[in-house]
Amino acid sequence: MADRVSGVVRWYNQVRGVGYIDGDDGREVRVDSRSIEDGTFVVEGLRVTYVPVEDESGWHAEHLSIVRHSPGATHHE
Repeated sequence: MADRVSGVVRWYNQVRGVGYIDGDDGREVRVDSRSIEDGTFVVEGLRVTYVPVEDESGWHAEHLSIVRHSPGATHHE
């Protein structure tokens, strides 16, 4: 498995199950509900780790898990 990267969820749409992470490595990474481990509830501002994978449509996150809740994280339903 590739190295894990940390980042912060910029936005996540609970209904559609998609969003974006600003990676600490400078990449903008797409995330979708299939990538989330352990039933994690993803919200904006959440600090996460993931495995970045590049495909024909760009970078996306796999094996996403929570590091900690970041100060100022928001919850949108």
